[in-house]
Order: sequence, then C-alpha cells, then structure tokens
Amino acid sequence: MTIKSAKPESNVPVEDDEDFLRPPTEQETAELDAWIERNKDALNASIRRAREDFARGESYTLEDVMAEIRERRRLRTCQDE
Repeated sequence: MTIKSAKPESNVPVEDDEDFLRPPTEQETAELDAWIERNKDALNASIRRAREDFARGESYTLEDVMAEIRERRRLRTCQDE
C-alpha cells in the first residue's frame, strides 16, 4: 500500500484508490452476510416498496434522495437539541 498525503503541504496520509478496490476479506464477507441476514425483512420490504413506486411511475433522482437524507438528518439533529 502506498501512502500519499491529501495535499502537498499536509501530513495526513491518504490511501491509494487501489486499496478501496480490493476484494473483501473473509471476515468482511461474513460480517456483511450476517448484517443482510439480520436485516433481510426490512431490505425485502424496501425493495417491494421501490418496485411498487416504480410501477406507479414514481422515481427519484439522486438529488431527490440526497435532499431527503439531508432533511432527515436536520430533523434528527433538531430533535437531539
């Protein structure tokens, strides 16, 4: 793994993109499989809702999704205060 700094004047190391494109380790694969198993009902429900929305002609752009995420975070932050 080659480490290079984020900026020429920075001492903060940044990993090469190659490090992010490696195959998952056995442990990472096992953790992901366990997470999917724990959440499979919610994942399947989400997929069903998405298919139903699409069948009704409803679709969302990436910008729509990101705006919704920002709004939810904002509301959660307001509730925590």
